[in-house]
Amino acid sequence: MSARDNRFEPTPFGNYTLLRRIGQGGMSEVFLARPLDPRRYHERYALKRLLPELARAPNFIQLFDQERALAERLEHPNVVRVVDGGMVEDRCFMVIEYVEGLDGWKVTRRLARQIETLPLDQVLWIVTQALSGLAYLHELRDEQGRPLGIVHRDVSPSNILISRQGEVKVGDFGIALISSAEVEQQRRQRLRGKIRYLSPEQIRNQPLDARSDLFAVGVLLAELIIGRTPFRGQTDIALLLNIRDVRLHLAEDLDERTPAELREILMQALARDPRDRPASAAAMRDRLLAFAAATGLRLGPAPLAATVERLLRPGDIGDEDVLRDTLTPWAHEPVGPRAIQVAGGKPTEPPVARYRVRWADGRESADLSYAEIVEQLLGGQIAATDEVSVDGAAFRPVNALPDLLRHLPLLTPTTTRIDGPGVPDRHGLFQDDSVAGVFLLLARHRETGLLVADAGSVRKEVYLVDGHPTYASSNLGSELLGEYLVRKGVLHRGELEMALAMLPRYEGHLGDTLVALELIDPLTLFSHITDQVREKVLELYGWPAGSWSFFRGVVCDKRVFPLSSSAPELLHAGIHRSRSDAQIEAWWTGLEERTLAPAPAADPPAEWWPLTEIERQVLAALDRPQRAVDALRRLLARMPQAGRSALLRALHLLLAAGLAQQTD
Repeated sequence: MSARDNRFEPTPFGNYTLLRRIGQGGMSEVFLARPLDPRRYHERYALKRLLPELARAPNFIQLFDQERALAERLEHPNVVRVVDGGMVEDRCFMVIEYVEGLDGWKVTRRLARQIETLPLDQVLWIVTQALSGLAYLHELRDEQGRPLGIVHRDVSPSNILISRQGEVKVGDFGIALISSAEVEQQRRQRLRGKIRYLSPEQIRNQPLDARSDLFAVGVLLAELIIGRTPFRGQTDIALLLNIRDVRLHLAEDLDERTPAELREILMQALARDPRDRPASAAAMRDRLLAFAAATGLRLGPAPLAATVERLLRPGDIGDEDVLRDTLTPWAHEPVGPRAIQVAGGKPTEPPVARYRVRWADGRESADLSYAEIVEQLLGGQIAATDEVSVDGAAFRPVNALPDLLRHLPLLTPTTTRIDGPGVPDRHGLFQDDSVAGVFLLLARHRETGLLVADAGSVRKEVYLVDGHPTYASSNLGSELLGEYLVRKGVLHRGELEMALAMLPRYEGHLGDTLVALELIDPLTLFSHITDQVREKVLELYGWPAGSWSFFRGVVCDKRVFPLSSSAPELLHAGIHRSRSDAQIEAWWTGLEERTLAPAPAADPPAEWWPLTEIERQVLAALDRPQRAVDALRRLLARMPQAGRSALLRALHLLLAAGLAQQTD
């Protein structure tokens, strides 16, 4: 049933009558409702009822009931009120006040159609009022006075509700109060179309605090000022990358339209590191209010009320409205794997191109699919000068076919010599240099270029910028994205095969294909790609042998997914990955009678490393030369809760990192 389907019959539900359905998303369905009590017949609310499958999640009903009780306590003029809620027919629900007017998304969209933007005083009124509501939510405490740590997580124009009187309220925060794995998965699935309001730490799947919401407010402020989003991307994945790395597209527009002090406030809110953003919603609000006062801008509801009245359309308010102004507009279908509709009940295959390869020695392959030829390109079985025929056309070299050229590795796998961008600037054997030692050397010298690692027929290529690994690839079929997603249980084998068949329609990019086919939502895909590329780097640390070469100044000119992890974080994780518990014990056997001492001039220093608390305490204990076995004995006496295994690993890391040394 569509959001505006008039065939819905009024239905009793608890103490309410459901008048019409607004729509259904990944988490709930929403209805226009009125109380059954005839004395309250004129009142209208939005009733949000959670889907039954979500309510069946472990402990969810109890959790939802606790959070509903909290939501009903909220009372602030800039926060939409939750007036009722509970359980009816085993269904959790919330009843939310109706804000008669428009949401921020409708305001900006309708102004854009008229080639208008909001006057600056109205922009600042909206943003400062929204910040007041967020400050209230962020600062909420429980009965014992402890901070609740609420983060909205979904600040966007459609959740900023503007009444006909110019009031501004933050809406759709109820699910933000709930913390569980099931809810987080559903939240990710319903973010499609709203990903440009995510913070970098949301994209990196890191812990969130109130400053994540302030980043979204910064995006909202930029959009209201310049009339468009400050982040661009031809695909969802490209957009997420630009947000993660805060690559903004607004300099010229800001210079023309925005006073310097306001630009400074905006850029602070859009800082990549949460620590560089305003300390709180209240602090950002107060700074904007001070700017308005200093520039003579008078903020108030009346001008915004006039704008809302001018932009109202028939059906926006009253009983004929579907009340989209009260809640986030839900997608009519949840994002995620969907059933494939087949005409006549019989499976159909999408039309796919067929490829034939002719190698330099004259051999020709059988017909290959696009996915099969890409796998051979990545594995080095097909070279740039080998020829390919597409659907029976004339044979052409791979390097003349852009859809195939992009999949060629920069260097072809060899075991005797390096072919590619000249003579390496650094090289060695992993028998002589540990993998950690090589990455530490490149980080210490802030090298930019390509590291090539070979072990038999296996090759890995790692690109670095200023010593930080930014991208990794390999010729292992098991490390291809599709195989990784199947192995992780994110995709079924049949879904991957369908996506691979459709690759040519999406320029050979599997991620874009999966999102376009709605087999995975963009944020979940982004998270898995991040983990996969990171895993390619960390897997190197387990190599016991092999050779390495570094080519200075070589840059990756392909469309790739750059890592956001820093060299310190990857080195720290890699050193821990490099030895099993049994190998650590064997390493310790050869070390325990040696003398350990602090490194006099560690490079990089201890501050560079993301040391754990245990590692910091072990480093502090190595303040003078001492036998390793004596150091461990003292550490176990001082830190018995840490355990022998963790202390040995800490000692191993400190020695591998050059923060401690053997002196005999």
